[in-house]
Amino acid sequence: MAPAPRFSAEEQEKLIICAAIKAIEDSSLLDFSMSAIAKLAGLSMGSVYKFVQCKEDVLIALATRMYQERQSVFKKVLALPLTTPERIIAASLLDFSKVQMYNFDNQLESIVNTEAMMKRCSQRWLTQMIACGERCQTMFQQFMQAAADSGELTSGNRDIEEINLGTWSLSVGYFQTVRLHHCRLSNQKENSSDEMLALAPDDLHIRTMQRLVNSYDWQQKIADDDIKKVCQTLTNAGLR
Repeated sequence: MAPAPRFSAEEQEKLIICAAIKAIEDSSLLDFSMSAIAKLAGLSMGSVYKFVQCKEDVLIALATRMYQERQSVFKKVLALPLTTPERIIAASLLDFSKVQMYNFDNQLESIVNTEAMMKRCSQRWLTQMIACGERCQTMFQQFMQAAADSGELTSGNRDIEEINLGTWSLSVGYFQTVRLHHCRLSNQKENSSDEMLALAPDDLHIRTMQRLVNSYDWQQKIADDDIKKVCQTLTNAGLR
C-alpha cells in the first residue's frame, strides 16, 4: 500500500500559491520558474504540475484570487449606509491597500488580461478567472437594478448598462492608471505616508466620477459635502 501523502490537496494548493508569490517576489512575473515554486513549497515537480501545468496557470491562479479578494471588498462597499451614487464613488475612495493582495497587482492584471495569456493557460484556470469576473459583474448589475426598482434611479432600467459601463471603465482606470501614478509618486518620496494610498476627495479622478454619476437621473445627486461623508463612512468601516 502506498504511503499517505504528507499534505492534502487543499494544503498542497496553499503551499504552491504561497511559494509562487515568493518566487515572483524573488524574481519577477516573467522570470520566476516552476522549479523555484516546487523548491519553496517543499513539493515534488509532479505535485506542482498536478495543480498548475505551466507558468501561465500560476499567473491566472494568482489573478483569480486577487479578483476574489477585490470582489469581497467591493461587496462591503456596496453594503455601506450610503446612497447608490455615493457607494459608486466610494469604490474609488477606498484605501488602495484594502484591494491590494500582492505587491505586483498592477503588473499581474496587465499580463493576465491578454489574448496570448488566455491561449496558453489551462482551460480549468481560465474558466475560474472568467467565472470570478462574471460574479463581480452580476453583483454590480444587481446593485444597480435595486436602485432602479426602488426608484432611486428615476430613469429605471434605461440607464443601468450605460452607468455600469461608464463607472466600471473609470474604476479600471483607477486601478491600472491612477493607482499606479500614485504609487510612483510615493516611491519618489522618502517619507511617503499611508495617506497616499487613498485618493483625496478633490482628486481629479473623483471629480470626474462625480460628474459622470451626476449626469444620470438620481433622486439625490452627489455634492462635495457628500463625498466628504463617503470618506468618513469608509474610515469608520476600516476601508480608508
